[in-house]
Amino acid sequence: MVSSPSSAEIKRLEEENEQFKKLLGEKDLEIAILRDLIKKKNPHLLKNWK
Repeated sequence: MVSSPSSAEIKRLEEENEQFKKLLGEKDLEIAILRDLIKKKNPHLLKNWK
């Protein structure tokens, strides 16, 4: 039989999920910045990264 997670475990998982969402958002921002730099410096390289 599968037991239900405790409220403490649910809270820990929710906090961990928020940390992952923040990291993902930061990575998305970094990628957007790098693509913008490539587009400005070497627009012909951008087509290879999409």
